[in-house]
Amino acid sequence: MKKTRVAGWCVMLALALPPAAGAKSAAIDQAVVKVITVVSDPNYDMPWQAGPQGMQSGSGVVIESGLILTNAHVVTNETFVQVQRQGDPAKYPARVVMAGHECDLALIEVADPKFHKDLKPLGFGEMPKLRDKVAAYGYPIGGDKLSITEGVVSRIEMGRYSHCWKSLLLIQIDAAINPGNSGGPVIKDDKIVGIAFQGIGGADNVGYMIPPPVIRHFLKDAQDGKYDGFPALGFEFQNLENPQHRAALGMAANQSGVMVTRVGFSSSAWDELKPGDVIMAIEGQQVANDGTIPFTGGERIMFSYVLIGKFPGDPLRLGILRGGKDQAITVTLNNEPSIISTCEFDRMPTYYIFGGFVFSPLTLNYLQGADPRQWWYTAPVELRYHLAQDIATSEHQQVIVLQYVLADEVNVGYHDVEDEVVTKVNGEGVKDMKDLVARIGSSKSQYIEIETESGDKLVLAATDANAANPRIMARYRIPADRSDDLK
Repeated sequence: MKKTRVAGWCVMLALALPPAAGAKSAAIDQAVVKVITVVSDPNYDMPWQAGPQGMQSGSGVVIESGLILTNAHVVTNETFVQVQRQGDPAKYPARVVMAGHECDLALIEVADPKFHKDLKPLGFGEMPKLRDKVAAYGYPIGGDKLSITEGVVSRIEMGRYSHCWKSLLLIQIDAAINPGNSGGPVIKDDKIVGIAFQGIGGADNVGYMIPPPVIRHFLKDAQDGKYDGFPALGFEFQNLENPQHRAALGMAANQSGVMVTRVGFSSSAWDELKPGDVIMAIEGQQVANDGTIPFTGGERIMFSYVLIGKFPGDPLRLGILRGGKDQAITVTLNNEPSIISTCEFDRMPTYYIFGGFVFSPLTLNYLQGADPRQWWYTAPVELRYHLAQDIATSEHQQVIVLQYVLADEVNVGYHDVEDEVVTKVNGEGVKDMKDLVARIGSSKSQYIEIETESGDKLVLAATDANAANPRIMARYRIPADRSDDLK
């Protein structure tokens, strides 16, 4: 059975925001389009098969390149995309040119020249300020016509992008939220100053848009046809608002900063920073004891804002205090190695089956399960914990979950096991999924012992489990015992 949904309704609520005085014009109306997407989302409960086909809709805007800018979540896991202009009954086939899932932006293209007839693309404006009036254009549910609504910029800060759990610059707007506006432009002085993308369920007059610095980064990144993404420093830190703590670290009265607590393996900071280092300056800007740096209009913002203008491979200057001594260092930025994938789209999930045990890496997609709107409350606490707490080390680079057991005589007694985090195979720690497969496949032991985070030990006879695999595959109509990326 086909299912119809509106883009952004599952994980985030899309915006319907407002027109500033004079912003409404026929040119803007024509440049804002409806995006209709046929999707087939992977089934993370049964990772060897795709989910049912469904439809979703969102909004987009034609920009100066002739491409359509929209949200990545509007076209995620797409199998077919169409675009419709205001007042035109035709739906034009389109293709996704580039999707930047962590910043929730995508570019799509319509080849048919009839679509572009008499269409004037929109340009980009500057970063709006607090209390600026803006107009949001889009196609929210409740009608087929273009919707234009008003709002005021009420907050500018670093915050989570729900689609990929990435912390980037976002702008909050005081306006109503309506699913379907996702990907629509937010306009000021006839220029694009944001892309509507998410809201907070149950909160009135709270909506968010992607601001110009993030949009510019994405568009520049897309120029070579390869998405590189946003870099990260890859360390965790502690605020230093306690004066005794600062004194114990040897900080002078005029010094401020935050203390490094953990450094992610192979991150930008790996081999450059150490636990106990104090980050006092970033790109020449002094870091306060709460981790903020100066921002426009006398405001302050988290120091990670500096990374919005950087790309993987760029240098980043840091001023640090190590062992009571000031140092200036430069790190080379790269993407943050994530022990839990929060940005897995447009591909089938990774899985491995042994003796009916179904293993997979822990991902945000798996945690979201059947109810993306409420996943934080419905996902197992012991799994959710890892999303917030884990950081990559040289020995541990993926959280591996024993999802459940496909019942068979070989695994009797384990049929009720589910959502267990795997820690060891035959007494040895497991680094990632490939390491798990290699350890099980190459073991010379008579038995395979799987140890879980709860302390349980699940034991299968290796010969019997291997012999049972074809029988289990046939019984549950599973095409292969592992995903293509593990073959």
